[in-house]
Amino acid sequence: MAELLVVGSGAAGLSAALKGAELGASVSLITAGALLSGSSPRAQGGVAAAMASDDTPSLHAADTIAVGGGLNDRAAVSVLTRAGSESVLRLFAAGVPFETDLGLEAGHARRRILHAGGAATGQVLTAALLARAEQQAGISLHPHMPAVQLVVEDGRVVGACTPAKTFTAHATILASGGYAALWGRTTNSPESYGTGLVLAYEAGATLADLEFVQFHPTALNLPGQPAFLLSEALRGEGARLVNSNGDEVVDPLQPRDVVARALHRHISTRGPVFLSLRHLDPVHVRARFENLAVRLADFGLDLARDPLPVAPAAHYCMGGIRTDTWGRTDVAGLYAAGEAACSGAQGANRLASNSLLECLVWGARAAEAAVRGDPPAAWRTRELPPSVEAPAAPTSPSIDAATLGARLDAELGVERAAEPLQRLIRELPRHAVVASLTAQAALLREESRGAHYRTDHPNPVPKWRGRIHSRRAHPPGFEEVRS
Repeated sequence: MAELLVVGSGAAGLSAALKGAELGASVSLITAGALLSGSSPRAQGGVAAAMASDDTPSLHAADTIAVGGGLNDRAAVSVLTRAGSESVLRLFAAGVPFETDLGLEAGHARRRILHAGGAATGQVLTAALLARAEQQAGISLHPHMPAVQLVVEDGRVVGACTPAKTFTAHATILASGGYAALWGRTTNSPESYGTGLVLAYEAGATLADLEFVQFHPTALNLPGQPAFLLSEALRGEGARLVNSNGDEVVDPLQPRDVVARALHRHISTRGPVFLSLRHLDPVHVRARFENLAVRLADFGLDLARDPLPVAPAAHYCMGGIRTDTWGRTDVAGLYAAGEAACSGAQGANRLASNSLLECLVWGARAAEAAVRGDPPAAWRTRELPPSVEAPAAPTSPSIDAATLGARLDAELGVERAAEPLQRLIRELPRHAVVASLTAQAALLREESRGAHYRTDHPNPVPKWRGRIHSRRAHPPGFEEVRS
């Protein structure tokens, strides 16, 4: 029996495995695909951390809370921003080749974004963590081993089953990514459809904030092609968002939710939107974003000269398995980290480049708590009676991924409303667990806040300043956020 089982090989899973081995634990890491698949290697942006002389963790925390729509857990934000700077310093010491110039991205009041490999930070960072894990005798890596069920004995998670074998462990950390690949137009890899959330939910753990799904404003929008992310760093370097006449559509450095809604509305009513860098030095642009320039050339586009058609795409999920500031869930022996988890640090809308940081911080903290054998987190929620009753349980027998993705794009996308949500909930099959729970939370929250926008309730409402929880065999629960 391994002392620690980690599910997922992204930045969170590898950080957890490395910390566990550092603390002397025997670690087994399993992942559904190849070791460098998943969302982390796709991250183009960077790692946000207060490293400059004019910056502090408290300023980073203030920006995180300002973007988060008033729902951030302030203790979690403090952990993220303070431990984040320390995590980055350790990566520098380990030889991760971060670039020396700090970048600026939407929502940040300071230049604090560390990049590596131009717009390939996730790939460089994850590869560096994997190389370290492969050298650790205490870590065994098992690619192409998808977890299909958690093993629960006497109310405690003691491992996970895969199609090939069962892995048992004293503690299990779910670091399996988010659920944004459920949408048809997405920047995510196919692995990110909420497997870890379903595993935790079926084991009795609480999910939280599922309605808050962030749509990245600038994903390449070419007919017949999948959405391809065009990094936030492009706008940080001065890229503009313009219409067919070259007129600016929206300030490109506003928070992602604001920019995504502006683009969504413009495209729906007035026509296409383009990301333009043609006013910038082409030599600098091509050198700074070499990997993006090469990728766009495959589409016949010149990053520095051509207007790049863009539209929002499902990108990141603030919701996930509810955890405390040590990655503990409310089920004994079960921990979560990265995008699979919901510590409350991201609130209703994630600040740009806080995602890789979250993976580094909570991967290590979850492993530390798991090795210590911490008890499960405990919290109480009170139910807020909804003014709109959720529809009856779904009756549709099945749905394929493409059809589900199209339905979510249309009815659970950048903008939502009661009637489409009710129809979606009524018609989704029982096996679409995460999509159904997300739609139920979106219907229940009769306001607009952060990444959740209701056209029939377009303003934030004070009574909804709280978090919606989902737990198996229970109706949605609501917990007020206390300052």
